[in-house]
Amino acid sequence: MATISTLAELARAAELDAAAGHGRDLTIRQRDIDEPLVLDSLSAGRLALNRVNVAGAVTVRSCVIEELVVDHCTADALQVSNSRIGRLIVRNTPRSTEVDVSESTLEALDVHSCGPTRFEGVRVSDSVQIAAMRGPVQLKRLRAATVSLRSQAAVGRQRKPRVSLENVNVTETVTLDDLWLESLTLDEVDVSALLLRRVRVDAPFRGTGVRCRDGLRINGMVVPGEASALLDSEVRGAVVVRGLRHVATVPAQRRQPAEDDAHPAAAGTAELVFRSSTLSSLAASADDGSPVVVELADTAVRALAVPTGPARFRLAGTSSVQEVDLGDVVFRSDEQVTGFMDRVFTRVSPGALEAVRSTLTRRRRMSEGDQLYYFTRQREAAERPLLRRLAGRGLLGGVLGWGVRARNPARTLGAAMLSTGVLLHLSGAARGPRGAGLLDLVAAGKALTLACALWLNVGMGAPSELKTHAWTLLAVCCAGGGLLFTTLTVGIVIRKLVR
Repeated sequence: MATISTLAELARAAELDAAAGHGRDLTIRQRDIDEPLVLDSLSAGRLALNRVNVAGAVTVRSCVIEELVVDHCTADALQVSNSRIGRLIVRNTPRSTEVDVSESTLEALDVHSCGPTRFEGVRVSDSVQIAAMRGPVQLKRLRAATVSLRSQAAVGRQRKPRVSLENVNVTETVTLDDLWLESLTLDEVDVSALLLRRVRVDAPFRGTGVRCRDGLRINGMVVPGEASALLDSEVRGAVVVRGLRHVATVPAQRRQPAEDDAHPAAAGTAELVFRSSTLSSLAASADDGSPVVVELADTAVRALAVPTGPARFRLAGTSSVQEVDLGDVVFRSDEQVTGFMDRVFTRVSPGALEAVRSTLTRRRRMSEGDQLYYFTRQREAAERPLLRRLAGRGLLGGVLGWGVRARNPARTLGAAMLSTGVLLHLSGAARGPRGAGLLDLVAAGKALTLACALWLNVGMGAPSELKTHAWTLLAVCCAGGGLLFTTLTVGIVIRKLVR
């Protein structure tokens, strides 16, 4: 294996004429080289290898080349290391040829219809484009302006590539478009915007430490049964999940040889989990009718949009949502609250209710926030043991209104005054010494007036025959209850007026 350091030596190795290789550019076409090709410390303008067959690997190390083109070449591997290359173009290599670029600096990198591809420690000032993939792609310690992985040479019912991005820093966008992958892994990816369009994965998609400055968009992604997840990630822009689908394919042993994998055997709920992450805003839609669940586990979200179609959000752990897009929805009754919560979340959880209530409070919709608070406390009380449930829902909720519903204590006070008046009238205590009949409206009015005076703690003269210790006890009990209900009602009303 000879080491080549000049274009003239490379021309001689390719058996070209004597004039070739004396300038800055060299093109080698349709040649067979019977030994590995090693370019070491070579300097050139444009170097093109077109339909060159090399018996071994093509190695480029410590070279400075303005443009390197490798097109329809056959070799065991293409290895570029410790080099400075303006534009590197690799096209149409055999599936068995590995393209390995490491510890190099480039202006642009274009790989089309190649087998296994690996970039490590590469700095690209412009774009990285990988298209018509025919093998696994591994990007590690890559720095670039844009990264694009698009389509596959053959959809590959039998060979679906694995894509892995680790410690990748991209100043603009990372785009994955029209791919069918065995697996997709993102680890410590720092990017302005991440776009996943028409990507199907046979294994759950996993992302750890993904940081998007402008946003994350998932459009038309197909995932397997197990939930895909983004862990310990941060998205400062908008997160849009659209058209996420779950497809369960027929097991291989049951699949007919001519069966097309593009036709799934069954479809279910597609799940995407954000765990221990921070999101600026989140929106989900399922326009094609496939159910979608986006779970937030120990995740903080600043703004949550109302999903469209059969898409729902699930809050788990210590997740928090600062604001929910309420649209034109009003919350005047429990039915309206339940309808909205069922439209947005998979279940009416305390965290979901608190997110909507805090949004109403922030928007100064205080009465609706009180309605939601009352609904929340009633649901919490309903999950307690029997006695605590009766005390919570019946006394604190139904009678006292949890301190936010003025009509509950006012209604209770009115019912108590009416009941006391009826009892006083039926007992004859307020009908005087002559004992007016039960149908005497004047006597009934006096009984009701006396009852109101007792409950409202209004001093008035009582019949002489009622001035007993029992009467005093009754008056004290009614006055105490009336003071409680009156104070609570007035306090709630004043609180609403002040706000």
